[in-house]
This record gives sequence, structure tokens and C-alpha cells, in this order.
Amino acid sequence: GGQFKREVTVDGQSHLLLIREEAGAPDAQFASWADAVIFVFSLESESSFEEVTQLHALLCDLRGTSDVALALVGTQDKISSSSPRAVEDARARALCGDARRCLYYETCATYGLNVDR
Repeated sequence: GGQFKREVTVDGQSHLLLIREEAGAPDAQFASWADAVIFVFSLESESSFEEVTQLHALLCDLRGTSDVALALVGTQDKISSSSPRAVEDARARALCGDARRCLYYETCATYGLNVDR
């Protein structure tokens, strides 16, 4: 876990993001104060996607997703011929489609794909 700050501009208005990196499942306290949640998984790891799916369901049980902004991020930094993609785009979008206010991005830090987005 860690804590980070980042200033972003949206529609010409500046916002300060206070970001906490959490390890493990969300609890009731976390669910009560979070304004947004970003779930991150590895596109070459079925188990990481299954874990994100379970964490998403737990968050939904603790707090309705209609009042929490959600993003699902699939990382592809380690995809190769020896470590192929395990989670297809349609499955990730389907999980995101189950929730309101959910965005889906695939990122690659190595190539800078959707990192700033």
C-alpha cells in the first residue's frame, strides 16, 4: 500500500486526487469513504482478473456502485509469446458493464499506452 497525491485538470477545473493504494479486500470503512475505486489486474493472469472480480463483488455488497466511480485497468506489460494474454477485452468490458460509472482501460507502462489517461 501507499499514499499519493496528484493534481489533475478536468474540464478546465483543477482537482487534487488523494490516492491510497490498498492491498487486500475492501472493508466497510474503506467502502464508506471511497469516492472512486480503480481495480487493476494483469491481462496475462487469469487469477488476477478473478481476484478483481471478487473484490468488485465485495465492494458492491458493501456499497452500491451507483455512488462510487469505478475504473477497471488491465495491464499488459508482461504479455509475450511465453506469457500470452489470458483475459480477453470482452470479459473485462463485461465486468465493467455490470457497474454504473465504470471505465475500462488497457495500459502498458513500457510503451506509455493510456498511462496518463
